[in-house]
Amino acid sequence: MSANRSLTKAFRPLTQSTASSSKQALSTSTRSSVASSHSRSASTAVASSSSSTEVAPTPSSSTYVHDPTPNVHLPRLARTEPELYAAVRPPPVSAFAALSARLGLTPSSVDAETRDRRIRLVHQACTHPSFQALVDKAAAAQFEPSASISGLTKKDGSTALDAAQFLSFSAEGVEHHAALATVGNSLLGMLATEYLHLRYPNLPTRVLKAAVSAYVGPLTLSDVGSELGITAPGLLRWNKSARIPTGANSTQKRGGRGAPRLPGATSPTRTLLSKDVEADAMRALVAVIFQEQGLASTRRFVIAHFLQRSLNLAGMLKFFDPKHALASTCAKYGKPPPQSRMVAESGRLSIAPVFVVGVWSGETKVGEGSGSSIRMAEFRAAEDALRRLYLAETPLGDFDLPSCTLDGLFGGSSEVSVEAGQFRAQPLGEAEVLAAAGKSRH
Repeated sequence: MSANRSLTKAFRPLTQSTASSSKQALSTSTRSSVASSHSRSASTAVASSSSSTEVAPTPSSSTYVHDPTPNVHLPRLARTEPELYAAVRPPPVSAFAALSARLGLTPSSVDAETRDRRIRLVHQACTHPSFQALVDKAAAAQFEPSASISGLTKKDGSTALDAAQFLSFSAEGVEHHAALATVGNSLLGMLATEYLHLRYPNLPTRVLKAAVSAYVGPLTLSDVGSELGITAPGLLRWNKSARIPTGANSTQKRGGRGAPRLPGATSPTRTLLSKDVEADAMRALVAVIFQEQGLASTRRFVIAHFLQRSLNLAGMLKFFDPKHALASTCAKYGKPPPQSRMVAESGRLSIAPVFVVGVWSGETKVGEGSGSSIRMAEFRAAEDALRRLYLAETPLGDFDLPSCTLDGLFGGSSEVSVEAGQFRAQPLGEAEVLAAAGKSRH
């Protein structure tokens, strides 16, 4: 019995060590099994199942792309050149529809066909000619079927409005706003010139040209475009690395006025800025309004958004000799010659004297100015008299624009023609003809 008890004690450590070893082996196999399971679930490839474990087969797909991007179907262009992909991918059609509504092109009274055509024209007006270079660069990329999913290429069965936002690789190229911007620039110049000339009938010619540039120039066009929302992300389509020739003024400043160009020399260029694209887009949108709604609607749009903005024209009037210009103006209109008279003075013998001088033409006081000397006060009084004359403003309802006679002829492509207005021309001789007005010393 003692022998059996000793034999049991002898075999007990061996049994415990065997059980511990089996538990350790089981836990090791369990961990390896879990790690293998996690490895299979994280991999995109379908692993073959072992003989001991049965896994349901994964359905195969012929359009599945084996690349590191998980569960996303992007075209090759988006992976290789993301900046080019972001530049050529257009915003949704709803963005152009909203811009068309803000411009008043898509009221509720128009039919669906007219609405789609106008939205396509707005889409064209927001496309710069430099965008063609990006399209040519994108055309060199090999598009796979997933490119149509991301909105780069035309889908099967898409409408004409939907097809306008896709990339066009036709021989004619993309539809840009070059021709529309030219027409819009001419319309803006004509409407602004006639409006300012009749509202300020005595304005000098040089100042009138400067005022037209200030009211409908590139900076104002860019500001109005920003207010209307054409600067929304992705709405304008253009090449940010494109270059355009600089103006003639910079060439004259470097080479002198009238300096001959050297043989073989190329014209200087600069980078195309967003301000330039916004200005061209606004010119094109004005042309779209003229084409679709006629000249009367274009005039109302230009007056409301451009010509009724606040602008100080007094700063544009510069006179080298205002006393001589005032004397010539009084002689032109048959008025008595101007005379300067002291109105008030203070501190003549002090360190800071002030003199106030008035200018009279007969018994009519035409101007007044102050200064630290009598000569300065007289100079400013003559300038004040000329500004009062040249900046005399005609009330808005007291003049007719010459372009209103063409409203019946240019009624728009789908609008009802309106009756032509009447224009009452001003008598000859009322316009400003002085050579000294508005000119600088040089």
